[in-house]
Amino acid sequence: MAIYVSLVNFTHEGLKTMKAKGVARSDMVKKNVESLGGKLIHAYYCLGEYDVVAILEFPHNRAAMKAGVLNASMGHIRIKTMPAVSRDEWKSVLKETWGKSTKKKSK
Repeated sequence: MAIYVSLVNFTHEGLKTMKAKGVARSDMVKKNVESLGGKLIHAYYCLGEYDVVAILEFPHNRAAMKAGVLNASMGHIRIKTMPAVSRDEWKSVLKETWGKSTKKKSK
C-alpha cells in the first residue's frame, strides 16, 4: 500500500470541544481511515505550525482523498494530505530517471 503524510490543524471548534470529544473524534478518524482500506501507522501531536502529523497507508489516492473529506467534515480539523515515498523508492526513481548511477562522470 502507498504511504501518505497528513498535516493536521485543529479548528477553533475542535479546540473548544477538545475536552468533551477529543478522544472519541480521534477514534473516529482512525475508523474512517480503516473503513476505506487504510491504516493509521502513527500520529504525532506537535508544537508549531501543525497540531498533528499522521503517517497513513492507503490502497490508492481515492481512498486517501475520501478519508480526508470524511475526517475534515466532522469540523474539528483541517487536513493537508500528500503521498510520500521511502528513501529506497526515491533512489529507484533517480536511477530510472538518470540511469544506473546517480554519480557524475568525470571528464
